Amino acid sequence: MYGAATGVAAVLTLVQTRVLWGGLTPADFGMWALVDPILTPLAALVLFGIDHAMVKMLHMDRMPLPVVAGLLLVSTLPATTLCLAAIGLIAEAIFHSAWTNALLLAVAGEALILMTLTGLRASSASGPFGAVLVSRNLLYLVVLLILREQGPISVNMAFLTRGACVFAVSLAALAILRPQPRFDRAVYLDAVRYGFPLLLTTFIYALMDMTDRWFVAGFSGVVAVGTYTLHLKTAAIMAQAIVVPFGLWFPTERFKRLNDIDQGRLFFRRSAAALSVICAYVSGIVWLGRDILLPLIAPGVVASPLVLGCCLGSVTCLALSHAVNVGMLMPGHTGKNVTCTAMAAAAAVAAAAILTPPFGPDGAAISRLLAGLVLVGVTALSSHRVFRITFPFVGMLMYFAASTITAVAIDGASNTPGLLSATVELVVWTAVTGFLGGFLWNSVRAPTCNEAVS
Repeated sequence: MYGAATGVAAVLTLVQTRVLWGGLTPADFGMWALVDPILTPLAALVLFGIDHAMVKMLHMDRMPLPVVAGLLLVSTLPATTLCLAAIGLIAEAIFHSAWTNALLLAVAGEALILMTLTGLRASSASGPFGAVLVSRNLLYLVVLLILREQGPISVNMAFLTRGACVFAVSLAALAILRPQPRFDRAVYLDAVRYGFPLLLTTFIYALMDMTDRWFVAGFSGVVAVGTYTLHLKTAAIMAQAIVVPFGLWFPTERFKRLNDIDQGRLFFRRSAAALSVICAYVSGIVWLGRDILLPLIAPGVVASPLVLGCCLGSVTCLALSHAVNVGMLMPGHTGKNVTCTAMAAAAAVAAAAILTPPFGPDGAAISRLLAGLVLVGVTALSSHRVFRITFPFVGMLMYFAASTITAVAIDGASNTPGLLSATVELVVWTAVTGFLGGFLWNSVRAPTCNEAVS
């Protein structure tokens, strides 16, 4: 259900992007591409990470969902209100934003729906979760289409519409949570202590995720950011189809598997191997079909194989950073996530500063991939120090290398663009990656007796 819901939501997001591509001027689309990705991180920021604590409160503290929802929604109001006021002041005083009110409405709406979706996911209510997720994207798309028919769309209207739609769906979804409103300072502070390090991790990752766009804007202009973002949106097909569902499912499943005889070690290894195969397969489909997919989002734009390949690689790294992170999600260790993400962010800034000036968007895309590799490496190392588990990294690296060579070879052998050629490429790609994936899966072994138990 999670996969189906996020898949539908991803398609709707791509359609929204196409509508905005046609409704905004190139400069406004570039501005939208710079601001839109930070709305969700800002929403998480004003919550101080308490949404992350909802999973722990339900599964470790054994608190009912209505109680958790009521406590956190009410207790966070003072801090959230102050944060929204601060964001408004910064937008007005420093950036002289002409659409501050629309920005605040969008952030507040995203914060409310973030709490709602997290509560539904934590309680394994996959059906209502999917309904809320799809509804927010569908409503936003419908309103955008109506506005587009009436004339050009402004950046202010784009954000105002998003905030209003998200708020409307969130308020309707609260009926599912049935929150029992009550202020409890102690419970709120405990939720902040657990979730705030994870919030910092998310926020730093969001800054890292924006680094390449800022450098492209600085050295190639805002219009170039718009085209570059279209490649990111195309790569987001894999993020929405794989990374998001995995990120929704894994934290809850992780707590359950820790009760296995081997504390879930075989399960975690198999999860990483299976995720590697799935990510490589879907990445190949998107990359090989780039000349079909990208024009569907933005007619007239020619896909860059290098930029799209690096974007897909960075999404794969993000997925694997979730799979190899077992130890740092334990209470008392969540702060280590901040350090790992900060190291990856530093690598992103350094690589973008070196590569973007001479190579433009190509250099920015390479810096994005390098930052993703750093994120996976430091996350795996830090998690291993807390919870000893040996992942099949050698097999995974060999699989990714063989898959990359295969995709490039298939792409180079095809000289006749069209649906028939794309179908043949897909069949060959499926057969080869399935064969290679079988080797990787068979390389996964059960934990040895000497493997330490955390």
